Amino acid sequence: MWEEFLNTIFPERCISCEKPGSALCAICERTITTHPIALSGTTAALFDYRNPLVKKAIWSLKYKRKRSLGTYFGTALYREFFKHLAYGNKKTGEEIFLVPVPASAKATSLRGYNHSAIIAKTIAECAKNDGLKLTLRTDMLYKKKEVPQQARVRSIAKREENVDHLFSVKHGEDITGKTVIIIDDVITTGATIRDVKRALRVFKPKRILAIAAAH
Repeated sequence: MWEEFLNTIFPERCISCEKPGSALCAICERTITTHPIALSGTTAALFDYRNPLVKKAIWSLKYKRKRSLGTYFGTALYREFFKHLAYGNKKTGEEIFLVPVPASAKATSLRGYNHSAIIAKTIAECAKNDGLKLTLRTDMLYKKKEVPQQARVRSIAKREENVDHLFSVKHGEDITGKTVIIIDDVITTGATIRDVKRALRVFKPKRILAIAAAH
């Protein structure tokens, strides 16, 4: 409510052209082209993180409280990777679990939200409108300890070490025999996703997929 009040007095401005009205205006949004890529047989990303506006949008979502950009990324991911599943899912009725990568407790407290969860929530809301059965679980993954942010760790080896056995799972029995899709903002070395998959695999899901906004 407080943020809505502030937006009324001080309207959001486009992170690119500073036009008032939204965090990313329609004109600047059209300058961003999607670049879907399969990083492996089970992992994919949609945008190219080397695009300066994509990078700025993700940083604004994570560090400048531009929550609406999470809605932008979530909608784009749904259209590219999920929308075509709706018809087949209505036939099978398979329950698909959507699990966002959690931020640390400290980061969540400072921002007031987990950015990956906003992306995942948007995907789930889009799916509901299409009759696609996606179950959002923001309570399943958690970090066991505070570690430096991956973006601040330059060495690939150090990044691997930074997240080694970092994630753990609650209510893991809920995903046994089910499809799980991990949602994250950016995949660089893939160290975070690998450790999340390790933690989830203990509970023997049917399959584990991972989708990120950018790579």
